[in-house]
Amino acid sequence: MMGAVASSSAPIRFRPMPLPELLDELFRLYRRHFSLIVTVSLLVALPGLVWSLVTGIYKLNGASYANLITTGPGAQPSFNSQQLTNLLGLLALGFIGGFFLLPISLGAVVRAITDVALGRPATIGSVLSDTLRRYLPLLGLIALGFLMFIGWFIAEIIGFVLLILPGFAVFCAAVYLAVRWSLVLAAMMAEDIGPIRGLGRSWNLVAGSWWRTFGILLIVGIMQLIITYGLFILFGVIAALFSTGDFQAALVQVGSTLLSAVVSPIAYIAVVLLYFDLRVRKEGLDLDQLAQQTSPGPAPA
Repeated sequence: MMGAVASSSAPIRFRPMPLPELLDELFRLYRRHFSLIVTVSLLVALPGLVWSLVTGIYKLNGASYANLITTGPGAQPSFNSQQLTNLLGLLALGFIGGFFLLPISLGAVVRAITDVALGRPATIGSVLSDTLRRYLPLLGLIALGFLMFIGWFIAEIIGFVLLILPGFAVFCAAVYLAVRWSLVLAAMMAEDIGPIRGLGRSWNLVAGSWWRTFGILLIVGIMQLIITYGLFILFGVIAALFSTGDFQAALVQVGSTLLSAVVSPIAYIAVVLLYFDLRVRKEGLDLDQLAQQTSPGPAPA
């Protein structure tokens, strides 16, 4: 399986695509390269699943937070310090695992999609090895994203404490920046560049097309959310019928991870298609590709 070639020589349609055509291309690429994309998505999701099961992170739920305050018959509510310690420990383990595993889980899927979109020969092994080679730049992107999130979170708290309007303005600014930088992973994996240049490429490509990019990402996000939660609810009901307690929580964790690995590539494909669509519109990528395909080969010796 690791060596099976799953891509073809036919790339995506390198021409400006309206929304219906872009969605059609999204599902065409997903169906045509399902085995490569979903297998890669499943493989890179497994380490996170194992980490969650081994460390006990899967046990975190609403009750974990509710149990911070305990009450007894006729007693005043009291703060459960031991529960807080356990909760912080699990959250720390979840953060550590996610921080170091996320570059692979994100990068590998996007690499597989960019390879098949460009018509590159791609196998499961080549996608994983190329992603591992890009691990440090991807880790740098995750670190930058985390620092940006911390800065946004602090600004959001300050904004809402001072006045509702500044807090709302900070939220709108975060949405604006998220859309402008939404193509960073596609740029990094397609052009083999670092996180800073990737952020710049995404910023420049989305310039002048913010509302279109936002609308497409919103539509695809809602569509994926409906599919994901529909499957999650179905699996949760099945798990509740046949299991209880920690085993039920573990079963739900396994099912949600596997379902997410199957559905989540939809959003990544949309981002990659948007990246190439904007390159076609702004940089004439279709003309460049046509010139490369029709250019004469090297003269015989």
